[in-house]
Amino acid sequence: MPVDHRGAIDAAVAAFNAVGVAAVPAEKRSTADLTVEINGVLLDVDVEVAATVTPDSLAKQLPRWSGTRPQATPASLLVADRIVAAARQVLRENGWGWLDLRGHLHLSGPGVLVDTAVPAAPKVHRPVDLFAGKVALEVACALLLAPERPGSVRQLARDLNRSPSSVSTVVNSLREAQLIDSQGLPVTPDLFWEAAGAWRPASMTIARIALLHDPTISAALHTGWDELETGIGWALTDTMAAAAYGAPAGVRAGYPPDFYVPDTTTAHRAETLLGRPTSVDARGATIRIAPVPQVCTLRYTGPSDGPPWPLTHPLFVALDLATDPGRGREILEGWNPPQGETRVW
Repeated sequence: MPVDHRGAIDAAVAAFNAVGVAAVPAEKRSTADLTVEINGVLLDVDVEVAATVTPDSLAKQLPRWSGTRPQATPASLLVADRIVAAARQVLRENGWGWLDLRGHLHLSGPGVLVDTAVPAAPKVHRPVDLFAGKVALEVACALLLAPERPGSVRQLARDLNRSPSSVSTVVNSLREAQLIDSQGLPVTPDLFWEAAGAWRPASMTIARIALLHDPTISAALHTGWDELETGIGWALTDTMAAAAYGAPAGVRAGYPPDFYVPDTTTAHRAETLLGRPTSVDARGATIRIAPVPQVCTLRYTGPSDGPPWPLTHPLFVALDLATDPGRGREILEGWNPPQGETRVW
């Protein structure tokens, strides 16, 4: 259960004081909730409270909060049990501060800036790093791929070819973080946005994309263009794939595609055979190394009038879009995945 407004103010005072910043609840006659003093600068702060904060929830709440914010209060602080990484970016873009009760404080205002780790609030459990290992991201993706199916440890271990013990550890951590519910189902969109914060595929650019149509080159790079049902291979992602899936994403003619490849060895072989571009503008394509194996095993044929390459699953396209704080998230807001797939963002 999230803290109430009074508890949020007390938590904010404790967080500021823990890092040497003087903070006190504002006087009753004040329109602000909190007053902080940094390097002799006094700043009145309006405090709002929430449980879990995602970009989707902010799209609904920020206009309401901003509409009730006193005009004389120069800064606002959102206090929540969990604020996912993508939501923090949205808050920053809108000039809001935040206190994630798991242990991070950010506040900016006229002449002041605080951005630091703070002690986690009492009774708020914060795992050291939910996605510290590869298994955690694989489990999260497996759950998001089938959000209506309870995540059995044994079944997940079989599907992912991982040991039951390692999968069990991940599932327990996600459950403790309230990202899996009591029935074993993923809590969405919370789990999606937490996974998006850990979605950081390595990438490189290649020059001569036309060579991918050469059967000899294609075979050497294990593209698997004609083995969608049985093989691992390259998969189109990001904006071009989103547009092929019907997302509101415009793609200009000649736009360089973004491909996922299964592993680092394939990526380096592609760089050798297809060459490095002389500049970013001269690139033929960007290739990314799949963060989880499912990216290059779940591939689909696009529309007949779309790009000629297999598409990765909509979930992975969405995770790529989520890492772009600008246009990518705008596309996500207006995109419902194809029929048969559940929107988890």
